Amino acid sequence: MKAFKNILFFTMQNARYLKKKWFSLLLLFITPICMIGLFLLLILQFMMPDERQKSTLAIVDNDRTEESKILTQLLVMALNGNGHIHIERMSAREAEQAIAQQQITSYVTFPQGLTKELYAGNPIELPLVGDANKPIENAMIENLLNSMASYIESAQANILTVYEYAKETSMSTERYNQLQEEIFIDYAIYTVGKNNFLLENTVKNTATSMPSYYYAMSTLFICTTIWLTGFYMLLMKEESRSIQNRLRLFGVTIAQLFIARAIITISGMLLCLTILYSVMNQWLELALYPLDYMRLLLFVLLYSVCVVCLQGVIELVSTTAKMRMLLYIILTALVIGVSGAVLPTIYFPAGLQQLLLYTFPYEAFTWVIDIALENRNYANYTSMLASMAISIILFGLLALYRERRLR
Repeated sequence: MKAFKNILFFTMQNARYLKKKWFSLLLLFITPICMIGLFLLLILQFMMPDERQKSTLAIVDNDRTEESKILTQLLVMALNGNGHIHIERMSAREAEQAIAQQQITSYVTFPQGLTKELYAGNPIELPLVGDANKPIENAMIENLLNSMASYIESAQANILTVYEYAKETSMSTERYNQLQEEIFIDYAIYTVGKNNFLLENTVKNTATSMPSYYYAMSTLFICTTIWLTGFYMLLMKEESRSIQNRLRLFGVTIAQLFIARAIITISGMLLCLTILYSVMNQWLELALYPLDYMRLLLFVLLYSVCVVCLQGVIELVSTTAKMRMLLYIILTALVIGVSGAVLPTIYFPAGLQQLLLYTFPYEAFTWVIDIALENRNYANYTSMLASMAISIILFGLLALYRERRLR
């Protein structure tokens, strides 16, 4: 009960202190918006896709069976009518020359023996060679091929099921082979035609497909991070050793002071975020349900707790004000960079992309984009809750260690 009273008292003191800093608060609210707006405007111009340019995928059919020809024809018919990928059939030599001259984005090879491997139920590998200067287009094509491979595996499962039943009947080998081909063709048509194959099963780079909306959400996310750092730094006070000793005598702990500061920091950030979002949504016109807003709020709160706890850790481990300031700036820049708010993570090296999957800034920003722009009707908070728990435990342990050293 005493701890709660201490937290409430210092929370009110922090609120009164901020009221005296109204000019600093005004600058804190306006400056990030102006700076980020100008910066993201430049990024937006760079990221805008060229509507006249298509990704060109060449298909090299080394198998030359009826099945591979049918699959190639169906892909060409299905995808050449869209504005994303253009497909051409080439020989291996033509494809190598075309990619060397940057006439195509990438080419995929149907290896010799593909049909036999498919009917035997063995894993299918489709080698893909891409232009190193076009990572985004290659990623989209790679996801298309992965989706196609998953449907091929489903076709294999059906073919093997038929084979098991055929062994128990008096079906002739000729009839069985004919049935195999029919199943493959049916599944190929189903695969290519199902729910606009390209739209449903390729990676969607929201930064280029919806750049204005993506970078509007990026602005909100970056401002959230900067406001968290700004409010926390405004509330920082260099207490003398005698004041610290008196506070300890009254039972005030480092954790209680931190919680009071964190409450005001997160509350101030939420107020600024609400004002900015209300203004921006007049232009964005996002049609979100109350449940969507609740999900977004929860992700923002979890993200904010993680950031503020890391700021608290920096405060505990830094020895001078200059070092603390430098570490706050590094933390803010690192969190924003890792999240993909400035530069989408799809532009990062593949190995780094895998590492980012386990970071809370990436997790938070990805879910914010999915809920706000992709109409995602569910959310998974497990990773964010785990990150928050780790952040709180880390700060708590350091705070206890610091308390013991000061005694």
